[in-house]
Amino acid sequence: MHITITGRLGSGKTTVCRILSDKYGYEIYSTGKINRAIAAEKGITALEMNELMAKDLSFDHMIDDAVSRISREMRDRTLIFDSRMAWHFACDSFKVFMHIDPAIAAKRVMADDRGAVEKYTDADDARRQLLARATAENTRYRRIYGTDNLDYRNFDLVADSATITPEALAALILSEFELYRSSPAEYGSPKLMLSPLSIYPTATVGEMEREDGPITVAVMNGSHYAVGGGRALLAAMKEKPQTVRAYLADGAGSAAAEKDPPPLPATEKRFCARSKRNSASATPRSPRYTEEKLKIRNKTAP
Repeated sequence: MHITITGRLGSGKTTVCRILSDKYGYEIYSTGKINRAIAAEKGITALEMNELMAKDLSFDHMIDDAVSRISREMRDRTLIFDSRMAWHFACDSFKVFMHIDPAIAAKRVMADDRGAVEKYTDADDARRQLLARATAENTRYRRIYGTDNLDYRNFDLVADSATITPEALAALILSEFELYRSSPAEYGSPKLMLSPLSIYPTATVGEMEREDGPITVAVMNGSHYAVGGGRALLAAMKEKPQTVRAYLADGAGSAAAEKDPPPLPATEKRFCARSKRNSASATPRSPRYTEEKLKIRNKTAP
């Protein structure tokens, strides 16, 4: 059985795959590696290959065919495919989606030196551009393949990289892989392992303290919003584990971004911290965001 890894921009997929290769000895097949192999077969450079791909969709299908073929030919081994659509084409695979909240991803890319290729005026601009790029890519994949690359229900594990080290995340993926391989039917896909500090509340602390049950989330603009299990979420936010088990609300599988996402939700995190300190039912300063989140809660709460 193979492992396929995709996820949000800035989630650290390349770093985690490098650890899985260097520390654990797994062979990684990335889109870039497959691109170079096809380019070598055709006697062209990798740059020329990329230019052709932008104009001719048949090259996407070449990559897809290569993923399918390699996964079949080496099905007696465990390979790791680092590719957007490998989960859709690799045979017999454990499908991993690496998540990062767009607000955190924006800070990461702002801190990186990405030259003239990626320019951002501030963190909110970076967040908007990352969401727009994710939406554009997913629209392209839906047009070509008829499937949603951001829908959690297409994956076995959704792993949040916000507050966990790449080394610990690599170990988590392998641990979950062994659980899945031993009994796929009982694994409970999609299994969400999220940072409690990147789950936005949609209720006051007093209301959350009265909510029993597991942490349940809906997805909007690439962020997670709690629509159930408030008491469990408050406890996790206090204990601050690297990840916590969460469940997807019915009908809330897509992580697709809207074309015009609302402002950076920093006020929501300040609200939650302030509410915990005061144990009061304060109202966050971002009414637009609150209204949208309450619509999510009313629509998807179990």
